Amino acid sequence: MSFIEFDNVSYSYSAGTKNEVKAVKNVSFSIEKGELVALVGHNGSGKSTIAKLMNGLLLPQSGLVKVNGLDTADKKNLFDIRKSVGIVFQNPDNQMVATIIEDDVAFGPENLGLDPKEIRERVDFALKSVGMYEYREDAPFRLSGGQKQRIAIAGVLAICPEAMVLDESTSMLDPTGKKEIMEVVTRLNREKGMTVIMITHFMEEAALCDKIIVMNDGSVALSGGRQTLYDDRLVELGLKLPMSCSVAKRLNKSGMNVGEVYTPEQLAEAICRSL
Repeated sequence: MSFIEFDNVSYSYSAGTKNEVKAVKNVSFSIEKGELVALVGHNGSGKSTIAKLMNGLLLPQSGLVKVNGLDTADKKNLFDIRKSVGIVFQNPDNQMVATIIEDDVAFGPENLGLDPKEIRERVDFALKSVGMYEYREDAPFRLSGGQKQRIAIAGVLAICPEAMVLDESTSMLDPTGKKEIMEVVTRLNREKGMTVIMITHFMEEAALCDKIIVMNDGSVALSGGRQTLYDDRLVELGLKLPMSCSVAKRLNKSGMNVGEVYTPEQLAEAICRSL
């Protein structure tokens, strides 16, 4: 059984009115436990709507969404579903509710009604996991964008979800901040076995994932493993290939066989081997 399953799901904003916008159209895919998945597509392709459908913030108007076997359309399942799937949104400032970092991270566990001792343990675990424990008594407004996003991730981690959805969570960050966040989420996936869904239009981030789902105009246009990044249809869908993949494709065509590489480090090693 898949951990997250979409079966012929559709969703429209302002449904039934003249302003209806069909955001998701007959979408089907599945995500297994422990996978690192990229959901990519240009603006307006339906990515953020998919994120909200994953933990019941939105409910499908047709089709079926299941999380760990639980139907999101059944209201009695929503509490368990939202504990299982945490979402980190684009702007960390919109997710902060306290003036002290550790209080902010504790907000979720407190609302679950946990014992104070367990809350303390979860807050410490979450802050250490994202490398922000030493800042626990600081004020969030003193942090950089990358640090704030790490606190937002810690707030989700403190709930101990089985899966984390990052909805364009690096789009407002500088390159250093992006790198910090990607290191955190890939480590959580690799070391803790957490299922991570990266919703992004940065293809370099997609290159770090095991599975890639490409959205276009509300539908799944492509889906597969990392080799999907070498599919010529990506450019037709308005997406840019990661620089490493683009360079590798040109080198392969020119006769220098570097194979399929996905990161700058892999590309450099392949070029050195060829030389």
